[in-house]
Amino acid sequence: MSNFRVDYETRLVEEAVLRVMPGRPEEGAFRQARDHLYELGDPDERDQAFCTFHGQWFQRLGLCQPLEETLAERPILSQETQRCAVVRARSKKEEGAELFVSPDPAAGRSIGLQLRPESLLEPVQLLGLLRHEFLHIADMLTPEFGYEPELHVPEEGMARRLVQDRYRVLWDTTIDGRLVREGHAPERVRLRRLQDFARAFPMLGPELEHHFARYFDQANHRHAQLVCCARDPVQALGLEDAVDRHCPLCTFPSYNFEPDPEDLPPVLVRQIQAHFPAWHPAHGICRQCADLYRSRKEYA
Repeated sequence: MSNFRVDYETRLVEEAVLRVMPGRPEEGAFRQARDHLYELGDPDERDQAFCTFHGQWFQRLGLCQPLEETLAERPILSQETQRCAVVRARSKKEEGAELFVSPDPAAGRSIGLQLRPESLLEPVQLLGLLRHEFLHIADMLTPEFGYEPELHVPEEGMARRLVQDRYRVLWDTTIDGRLVREGHAPERVRLRRLQDFARAFPMLGPELEHHFARYFDQANHRHAQLVCCARDPVQALGLEDAVDRHCPLCTFPSYNFEPDPEDLPPVLVRQIQAHFPAWHPAHGICRQCADLYRSRKEYA
């Protein structure tokens, strides 16, 4: 769209410029020009002058280049949304992109991007982050993918969390597989995704790498297909004969059970029984459910 724009948060721009400037040849001229702005008497005029000044240096230093490059690689982003709002993230965990759809049709859709100021100083790493995040957004905007913001699954509690985790791993696997094939991600990404895939789908056993390749190496995956596999990977992948039994907590089929459930720490057993009062270690628990409870803050 011709009216697409990128809006950076003023604070993010200022922090990034101030972080990158020390030691650069232009630092002296930058500091001198910046100090003159304090001489402006009107507070509003002074604030606007600082905003313009830092914005000009932001462009001059090329801190906007990774974002501009990524947007150019995915034309659908500027064609199907009206703006990209870039704001400051407080931590690395918060960094990422989201698609926002306004209830007002005139407002349309927009992209929200959270970044730390220091990330803008690492263009190679930032480019990798943006390519991954924006390919997620591109999928959401592509009608053929059929994205829906809600998974619309009947599972609740721990079972729902497992479905959500599996869906995230599947989608990330397809994203990075495409980026590798495009030459936009290093081949080593494959191993990291395979490790995530193995943790999410232990029931696949010796067939795990074969099924991982279906998602990493092949294109044209759909949202509904990913949901089906996340809900019941054994049925979706045709592995019914490879499964021993169902976990009494998540109810998913698995043959990867906790080897000694009766040796689980009492505090962990109590935490599980708080959600599943009828459960006893003798009933068994799949390794994935046990690991999820181990990771909870209450247990840690």
